[in-house]
Amino acid sequence: MSELKILPYKYKEEKAIAVASKLLVFSGNNCDKYWLNKVMYFIERNSLLKGGKPIFFDRMYSIPYGPIVSSVNDGIDLTAYPVKSPWTNHFSLNGNLVTLKKEADYSLLSPFEIGIIEESYNKFKGWDFNRLHEFFENLPEFKKTTSREEIKYDEILSAEGFDPKSVEDTINEIAYIDLLESSLHCDK
Repeated sequence: MSELKILPYKYKEEKAIAVASKLLVFSGNNCDKYWLNKVMYFIERNSLLKGGKPIFFDRMYSIPYGPIVSSVNDGIDLTAYPVKSPWTNHFSLNGNLVTLKKEADYSLLSPFEIGIIEESYNKFKGWDFNRLHEFFENLPEFKKTTSREEIKYDEILSAEGFDPKSVEDTINEIAYIDLLESSLHCDK
């Protein structure tokens, strides 16, 4: 088997915003920041496992309170400051409460992706910090750390029992899809 070539994928910020917006709509237009970040991680992970590719191609990390999607976390944090970012157009943050200001463009999401979002919302609705913390720290790819350690897509696939050839094929297909979408400018 050849060595996996894992490239830095192009983060699809507008799709991440659409996913977060859809979660906020399901949540009555506001939710806890910690809850949102964990569910966004689960959506990205679940799309990888069920569909063979992530939705918004964010970098994932283990941090002391469980895994996160890094750019999403940063985007949510920006909504608390008077800066101009695509996130501030759609969300506000007051303490730990994220509020939807304006819905995103859901045409960026496929029916499969909307299904993953709804399924994830239904799984985690009503979960508090402690229950989320316990669940996410028990995911097989989570690394106990005092800072942050990257979680790569191949680690998630391997931890969930995909054989090495399937992992390699999936990673290669993700790289191909990312390259194709970027070159055709349909990578939002």
